[in-house]
Amino acid sequence: MDNIEQIRNIALIGHIDHGKTTLSDSLLAEAGLLSESLAGEARALDYLEEEQKRGITMKAANVSLYYENPLEDQKTYVINLVDTPGHLDFTGKVTRALRLVDGVVVIVDAVEELNAQSETVLRQALQEGVKPLLFINKIDRLFNELKLELPEIQEKISRIVTKFNLLIEQFGDEEIKKDWKVSIENGSVMFGSALHRWGFTLSKLKELKWSFKNIYDKYLNHDFENLKSIIPVWEIILRMVILHIPNPRESQKYRIKKIWMGDINSVIGKSMMECNIKGPLIMCMSNIKWDPHGLIATGRIFSGTIEKGQQIYLVDVDKQERVQSVGIYMGARIDKVDNIPAGNIAAISGLKNVRSGETIVDIKYSKDVVSFENVKYVSEPVVTISIEPENLKNLDSIHELLNQLQIEDPNLSYSISNETGEILISGMGPLHLEVACKTIEKKGIEINVSKPMSVFRESIKSSSDEITVNGYTENTSLTIKIERNDPKTVSFLSSIKSTYYITRDKIIEQLIKNTTLTKDEAMNYIYFDQLGNIIINMCENLKIEKYEGRKAEYLKKKIHDEEMKRKSNEKIIYIQENTMLELINSFKSIFLSGPLTGEKLSELKVIIKDVKLMNYKEEDVISIVPLLRSAIFNAIKQAGGIILEPIYHLIIQVPPEYSGDVINLLNKHQAKISSIGQMDYYFEISAYISVREYIDFANEVRSESAGRAFWQAQFHTFSNVTENQQENLIKEIRFRKGWIF
Repeated sequence: MDNIEQIRNIALIGHIDHGKTTLSDSLLAEAGLLSESLAGEARALDYLEEEQKRGITMKAANVSLYYENPLEDQKTYVINLVDTPGHLDFTGKVTRALRLVDGVVVIVDAVEELNAQSETVLRQALQEGVKPLLFINKIDRLFNELKLELPEIQEKISRIVTKFNLLIEQFGDEEIKKDWKVSIENGSVMFGSALHRWGFTLSKLKELKWSFKNIYDKYLNHDFENLKSIIPVWEIILRMVILHIPNPRESQKYRIKKIWMGDINSVIGKSMMECNIKGPLIMCMSNIKWDPHGLIATGRIFSGTIEKGQQIYLVDVDKQERVQSVGIYMGARIDKVDNIPAGNIAAISGLKNVRSGETIVDIKYSKDVVSFENVKYVSEPVVTISIEPENLKNLDSIHELLNQLQIEDPNLSYSISNETGEILISGMGPLHLEVACKTIEKKGIEINVSKPMSVFRESIKSSSDEITVNGYTENTSLTIKIERNDPKTVSFLSSIKSTYYITRDKIIEQLIKNTTLTKDEAMNYIYFDQLGNIIINMCENLKIEKYEGRKAEYLKKKIHDEEMKRKSNEKIIYIQENTMLELINSFKSIFLSGPLTGEKLSELKVIIKDVKLMNYKEEDVISIVPLLRSAIFNAIKQAGGIILEPIYHLIIQVPPEYSGDVINLLNKHQAKISSIGQMDYYFEISAYISVREYIDFANEVRSESAGRAFWQAQFHTFSNVTENQQENLIKEIRFRKGWIF
């Protein structure tokens, strides 16, 4: 683990059932961690009971392998392998896993080719600066099921590789995409059968003096064992990884700039760029697992060395803690060691306050470091259920379990309804929520679960005029204007980490670069959130000055001179850090509940135009909070309050004889069909459908297609509910919440 040049951090990614975990089994068998007879069937990295039962991966599992078989350089390599989920409901776990690795093997079913989820995970990898390789799996299906001849097989393979490279061209960074495009000729594309445990690259065929016809003939003769012994899948894929995936030092030279907003020329910045094992410790935590003895946190060490008993600093939560133990994952098991150096993936215990996305640093650098950027999820919680225990005595236990689940899975959230007292759980999709409920039931707690419901948000149709709200005391008023943020601004605001931990100047620079805000608006922001809301202060008599110190983006009372006060006819309030943080917490609560249905407000730009107070003292500024709520609600009424709902992008593959029934069903559920294409043996339908309509569609399409339709639903965007539907929808939501209207 100390020789960085001989470390490879990789993830297996791809569509559900394309063979990721089956391939992992072969690698584990070669490492002696799994019986040869079980490889391809055991799904060893699917160690959760629900995963084994369903035959799908639901979390990201890690294992460290030592590859001792000699290659051309006669070296031994450490392969840190992460298996990831393929189902779209668990895409968040793929996103977090990508922060750990430098390369991915994208596994594609030769028959189904690159589909929605394959494209999604490849795009995620490119956004994280992670180099992709291609494994075209299930080649045997082309022989056995489709009965294709060699020219047809070559045409199919060429189509997959071409589309793969088009995606790299589209989503890859300019400076790397040319070098990252895969090629059959250079060995960055592999073919095989993970189930039957054989595989090859073109270079391996040349070494054997074989052609594809040799593989074809052996397969037609059912000579699987011979293929497995001559071209074992584990050896071919590890050779491909070692030759084409960069080591951590090579990778971090270009990755750090993508995932960290700090100063590259600082001591920590330089140490990370060099992957210096003797530099200051900095580690990004990706996955958190709840253990009976405490939290187990998995992360990537970008600089320094993590040691047992080490005192460290958690940047995001501003706490010091001590590392109890350090280890490496071997599937469900953790092998403990004394220390692990930079470039590796480590599991650590003893940290009570660690969460996914946390940045851990050497305690000496606690005042200087900037945390890693948030991972950019391609989806978000859009489906909600309500649950209640059969027995009220289990209520506290349910809350405890949900807290644990939320720590393990940041894409799962829960709350208590203020109106009904129900426990509301939100997740990426119905399966995501079903698995959460199964976890509760496995603890012996019986629960009643509602039908899945769509998540909704509130926003505005257009901009408001300036709205003034008067306070209860004389000469107290607030004037604001609200506008709707455009998609570019919303996208940036929803992806950036809490600004409280990054210098204000850096955030202003990013706002100017990545949003449509004017320079003045960016320089005078007060608060923004991941729902795409932002509050901007354009009021001359309310000054929020930056405070040059850690954790201070908003903030300190400026020492102004008497001359400035004498020249100004307006009284000016300068707000200190503590007051500003109190204001921010109040702002957060305002956006949690809108006036139409009590759903969260989103995509709003709130511009404070004027503040009048009876006494121009800093502590009196808190009195504007209730005024701000009233002003925002009044402005929403004037601008036209609307309901936003999540939209799925549906890709449906269906045999020709059922395509008409599926199209009729889509029309029934008010989906917008964007394209219909004829593939090898099925129709592929692309459509956009609201989540509230999708919930029933998903149940009905199975019967309409006799179970032969296969589909993937991926979050696309939040969109305005149509005017003719909004009134009834508002009534439904209010009725469900017990509101009187």
